[in-house]
Amino acid sequence: MTSSDSLQKIFVVGLVGGIASGKSRVAAMFASLGAAVIDADRLGHDILQWPTIVRQLTQRLGPSILNDDGQIDRRQLSKLVFGSEPDSAQRLKQLEEVLHPQIYAEAVRELKRLLASERRPSAIVIDAPLLLEAQWAPMCDLILFIDTPEEVRRGRAAQRGWSTEHFESREQKQWSLDAKRRAATHIIDGTADETSLRSTITRLLREMHKG
Repeated sequence: MTSSDSLQKIFVVGLVGGIASGKSRVAAMFASLGAAVIDADRLGHDILQWPTIVRQLTQRLGPSILNDDGQIDRRQLSKLVFGSEPDSAQRLKQLEEVLHPQIYAEAVRELKRLLASERRPSAIVIDAPLLLEAQWAPMCDLILFIDTPEEVRRGRAAQRGWSTEHFESREQKQWSLDAKRRAATHIIDGTADETSLRSTITRLLREMHKG
């Protein structure tokens, strides 16, 4: 590796899109091409196991969120905060007040570690469902909007076992697709086949490295 290579900027790429647009698939393709991925959902799942977080959420949302082992039941938690009941919005706010600062802190810590690592990734990808809503965009050099038709996204959500009501409830709590598209610097086709997707991301990485 030359000295110029070692000093080459590592670009941070944020992924945005509608529910079930394929952000994880795009992130995985980046990873296969040498990028590091910061997965906010994974961070959130890990943080939900912290005893202090379990205690705080139980105090705010009640013991019904716990399973028989005293851990957070993510399915039950999702029902409470994304349901149609009048209290769902308030419960979601309480969840976010506890969880989001911790997820952000862990993401920043991971980002700093990757930027300082001797094993330099081709890029750092942030896969966070609420990247724009949570004001994470300033962390990113590029914002990629994963453009996927609604019928495709609904089909994917159904395959996850989500009801129509659950899909719509989660989508309504995010920025509109138009707002996300306007905030993006690049757009990627969320229905592209593997070959096309790899070609698109390879080209994007090449453009980033050229500066």
